[in-house]
Amino acid sequence: MTAAGLPGRLNNQDAANGGLVIQNVQDDTVCSVNSNGDQFCYPRLFEATNEFQVIRPGQDIPPNLHVQIDMQTGLRMARLMPGSAEEVAHKDLVPAGNDEAVITKNDDTRPAIPVPHNQQLQEYIDKLVAMANVSADHAQADSLLQTLGELEELVHETRHAEQLLRNSHTVIPTFIRLSDPTHKPVPWPSSVRRLSSVVLGAAVQNNRELQGIVHAEGAIPALIHSMEKETDLRTTGKHIFALSAMIRGHPGALVQFADRGGLRILRDMNPMLLAARDDNGYDARKLDMRIVRFVEDLFNPEFNPEISSDASSLVAQNAAIWCDTLAARLMDSLEDFESDRPASWSSYARCSAYARTLQSLKAAYSETCKLPTEFGHWLQEEIARVPKTDDDSAEEYRQALNELAF
Repeated sequence: MTAAGLPGRLNNQDAANGGLVIQNVQDDTVCSVNSNGDQFCYPRLFEATNEFQVIRPGQDIPPNLHVQIDMQTGLRMARLMPGSAEEVAHKDLVPAGNDEAVITKNDDTRPAIPVPHNQQLQEYIDKLVAMANVSADHAQADSLLQTLGELEELVHETRHAEQLLRNSHTVIPTFIRLSDPTHKPVPWPSSVRRLSSVVLGAAVQNNRELQGIVHAEGAIPALIHSMEKETDLRTTGKHIFALSAMIRGHPGALVQFADRGGLRILRDMNPMLLAARDDNGYDARKLDMRIVRFVEDLFNPEFNPEISSDASSLVAQNAAIWCDTLAARLMDSLEDFESDRPASWSSYARCSAYARTLQSLKAAYSETCKLPTEFGHWLQEEIARVPKTDDDSAEEYRQALNELAF
């Protein structure tokens, strides 16, 4: 293949971003070299058809396409939006035996779903993008909250979530801006930041295809930043909710979260220290519980069964660190701050969550989760200390401690 030629078909290895190295980019052409030294040139502008095609390195993607990720190969693919006027017209233009590079998704990914167009939803999306693309105006916050609220109600339906994220290059940066507590010149109020993360998390939850889209668009590093820099405890919890929805069941997202320092940032966050200094102890406890439950999910092999051996090693190393962290926090007097809790708050609920998560890590990562000797002594004393009462939470805590003792 010469530099002047346009390949009719690229294999998966050549088409993947790691298989082609961009050599030259001109106004309307990109030329790349594969691992064998063969040169390929192709249009700089991705030309969509009614079938999924690989998006080659360096190609610009027009708006309003159906973009998806192959979770096994990492290939990004796009086609005309199902049901669009362009797709209908293209069916009459493409001859049989078309030699475009058509990629079929693996069986374990979600099938391409035709998304019925909801005009009211689209109006909410357009309004959200328009308001978010100007400087944060607290006077417009109420209108923005109303729009986000309408979206939150709709995106729990898969077809609406897919319509929301079909133009991911525009919509996902919008949510990132709204959720960012460091957005310049002025961030949006915490209520907007909070609801923005809720909507994004609700849209991708339990949807492998949409998880792949937000992963490819850089939403995870952006939300890690928001989680780290957020000053409002309730809003921090919603950033964690969104991250959990993006990561659960998606191996690539879990690895990216670990690589970008997400587990370290979670470890450095200790909301209970804030409870000793501030009047928001209840919010601190809720955030503390959300963190430990998020950690339990992250390290649960059932939620991410397909990660590579290298990724498994990375996760195991982080599991060892979290074992030490959870053991130390359990041995600390976490209940020093329980005296001012609301009457409905269980005095043992948080300790039970720590013990259950620690037991889960110990069971799943027995080779790296090594608890110190002093923890064993503390454990026996703690089991004896917990009173035998009719308090269900105390009984759950004792049971969790006994499971740790084995």
